[in-house]
This record gives sequence, structure tokens and C-alpha cells, in this order.
Amino acid sequence: RHTARLRAARNVRVLLHANVTEVRLFPAGHAVESLTVRTLRGTELTVRAARFVLATGGLETARLWLANRSVVPQGIGNEHDVVGRYYMCHIAGAVGRMEFREGGAGVWHGYDRTAEGIYCRRRLALTPETQRRLRIGNFIARLHHPRITDPSHRTAVLSALQLAKGLISYEYGKRLHGEERMRTGTWLRHVRNVAGAPHEVMAFGVHMLRDRFLASRKFPSIIVRSSGGYYSLDFHAEQEPNPSSRITLTEERDALGVPRLQVDWRYTAGDVRTVQAAVRLLAQDIRSSGVGTFECDPESIEREILYYGAYGGHHLGTARMGTDSTTSVVDPNCRVHGIRNLYIAGGAVFPTSSQANPTLTIVALALRLAAHLAMSADGRGASRVTSADDPSRRSQQSVRSSSPV
Repeated sequence: RHTARLRAARNVRVLLHANVTEVRLFPAGHAVESLTVRTLRGTELTVRAARFVLATGGLETARLWLANRSVVPQGIGNEHDVVGRYYMCHIAGAVGRMEFREGGAGVWHGYDRTAEGIYCRRRLALTPETQRRLRIGNFIARLHHPRITDPSHRTAVLSALQLAKGLISYEYGKRLHGEERMRTGTWLRHVRNVAGAPHEVMAFGVHMLRDRFLASRKFPSIIVRSSGGYYSLDFHAEQEPNPSSRITLTEERDALGVPRLQVDWRYTAGDVRTVQAAVRLLAQDIRSSGVGTFECDPESIEREILYYGAYGGHHLGTARMGTDSTTSVVDPNCRVHGIRNLYIAGGAVFPTSSQANPTLTIVALALRLAAHLAMSADGRGASRVTSADDPSRRSQQSVRSSSPV
């Protein structure tokens, strides 16, 4: 999508299949001298620059920092054992049974589109005042289709998805809750659902092909109206920062010689309490409003959280931002504590996770970092880092670069 713009840009050089495997610090450890880059075909090159910004995601950032120990034995930025800790995603799941008066004929739980073509969807959320009063995290909920394994939903599309679950990608298949093995009677009931409304299945297939697989702006998710008149509740909740939830290295190495990761994702009692309290309040509000009822077994919430686990690929917090180097990895300008020319862009710097997709916040932080780098650069557009930054190499020739990486 962006190839033409990147090729035309005079201030951007893109190297594909170029994997950073080593971050070389000057011997005193106060600045980066260069990066080692390798390809799977055996090519190796060295990159030198005035300043380095690594945007490698919440997992790979921690892996690269922990694997480079030639100057700092604990790993880059890890003098206080913070890199890789506080690993967060979002707490997520689908719970309960929401039923509306008159079968929910007036329910709309799909997407609207703005004048610019952006998909938008309504959601239910806790107020900030309620969060503070109950001392719980952020939480949002949306209406979701019933659990597809139960054919009593009488929905042809859901039954078709259940029958074809083996053809669906892992992450989406897991979200459809179809791991239970179907009995013969259940399988036949799903077949009857499909046979009763084949036109709905065909229309859904056309919609997904046109609006998701072929569209430039893709339809965000599967939206199915419940023929049975009831829904489950799809929720996202904030995960608390937890130093025991962490990324570490294993002894095994990948094809480029870099140690592989071990992910030890953990949740807390506070995470469960946030969802339980929010679901309880929602049930009360639905009942008092008179629009319907919502029933949910509180004991099912923790099971649902474990079912999803580290949800969705939003890997956050492994190189968190802060002013205290003993509890954080980067400063408020995303610069690694104690290393004057190394920065991180991405979700790794998040000190908290909230409940929402982090992409827009990541983009905002990247723009903010770019503005900071431009403001702090010298008149030629690049600040200098030379061997003079390392006391042990002051007598050696300066290392210069015409442009940052």
C-alpha cells in the first residue's frame, strides 16, 4: 500500500529482509555505536547513525534488548531488571446471555461509517467516576453473537462458521468459541440451521469477500444478527501492570542466532475484579432500564479470561516509560535511560494498557518522538554521537552518519 510513497521519499531508505541481531554499545555503555544486520541468506552489514529508533514491537524489543549483553551483562536498558517485565495485552472475552424485549427487533450492533469511510461501532463503557469509586480498571462491552457451538441460536451463518471452523485462521477461530467437539445430534442441528437459510450464508460470504478480503479499508470483524433473539457480551478490559508477567529468553536460538523468547503472561485478581464489577453493574442497568435482561455467571469470567489468554497481539509494557530508571526503561521522550542516542517507538513503552486497541496511541507517540528528534537535531538535521561520547575511545576517530535510522 505504501510502496510508491516510500520509494519516492528522499529521506527514507527501506531495507527489506534486514534483521537487526545486535546493538553495539560503546564500551562505557552510554551510547550506541552501530547495529549489526543479518539476512537469512547470510549477508551481514553494519549500520551507523547519529541516533537509533527501534520500532520492533513489544515482544521483539524485549528480545533484542535482553539478547545483547556484550557491554551490559543484564542486557541493554536492563540494569534494574525491568526489560521484559510488566507484559500486558488486554483482558477480553465473550460472556453471558443478553435478551431484549420483543426479540430485539430494534437492536443495531453493527458498524456505521463516517463520511471518510471509517468504520465506527457503538459500545458500552464505565464512566471515569465509577472506575474511581470502585477502584477498578477500564472496561468496554459490545453486543456479540451467541456462542456458535450451541445450535439453539438458529442462525445459519453461525452454524456455517461452526461447521467450517477448520478453515478459519487460528485467532478468529478461537474467538468463535468452537473448540468443543460436536456430537452427531449437534452437528445435524447445525446442518439444519444452514439448510433453513442458505441465502443468508451466501450473502454473508459475498459481504466478507467484498468488504473484508478485497476492500482497501477492510470490514473490521464478524457481525451476525442473532435469529434466536439473544446475544453474548464481548468485553475488553484493562490489564494491571504486573512485574511477574514477563518476557525472558530461552537457550534455543533462531536461524539468525538470536535467542528465542519465553512468554510468561499473567493476570491478577484485580483484572478479574474489574470485569466482574463491570458486568454486575451492566446487568443492573439493563434490568432497571426495562429493555431486557442480562445474565452472567460470575465464575465464568475468569475461565473466559484464561481461554483468550494474551489477547490479540497488542504486546505492551515490556520497555515501559517513566522518570525513574529503577522502575522503567525509557524516559518521557522514549529514550532508553542512560543511553543518549537510543529510542523506542511502539507499545513496548506503555506504562499501562487501558482496554482499547493501542494503534492510534502508538502513532501519536511516534509522531511526538519524531518531533522531539527534529527539535533536538543540529542545523543539518542529525545530532552527533561520536567516539567522544565514550571515555575509553576519546582519542579515536569520530563516527558520523548522514542520516538517522
